[in-house]
Amino acid sequence: MKAILLFAVAAALAFAGGYGFGRIEAPQDAAPVAGPAAPAEAVSGGPYYVEAGQLVVPMLEQGRTIAFILTQVTLEASSADEALLVRRRLPHARSAMLEALFDLAGHGRFNGPAVDPQGVATALLASANGSLTGRESAQPVRAVLIDRLLRQDNTRL
Repeated sequence: MKAILLFAVAAALAFAGGYGFGRIEAPQDAAPVAGPAAPAEAVSGGPYYVEAGQLVVPMLEQGRTIAFILTQVTLEASSADEALLVRRRLPHARSAMLEALFDLAGHGRFNGPAVDPQGVATALLASANGSLTGRESAQPVRAVLIDRLLRQDNTRL
């Protein structure tokens, strides 16, 4: 009985120590606090990334699905606050990017042997920023990084 009690106390102490250690907030970026005259680039730590996940769009021809376009997208924000805004509004950004991909697929941008990934990224960037800011001048997404861009032809027609 004494061994079980000793084991329970040791487990409780280990749990409490791990919980306490996990709650300690160590300074991540010890950047000096800049005055109001300092530019925003001097204060920001460096790119912050938000995973947007996979986006799948069908390519239609005469009412039939001839192929699927799969993209894996990561959004780059220039500050932690903008990255937080992007994370909070990510469903809206994903919806806007899907609309842009449907538009590109409808206009035949994925037809042919080669696709311009920079053109796709530019269209996705414009749609993501438009959905996050409401067509204002501020742009929380600095760049759209395409991790994967794949066309899968549908062989079951």
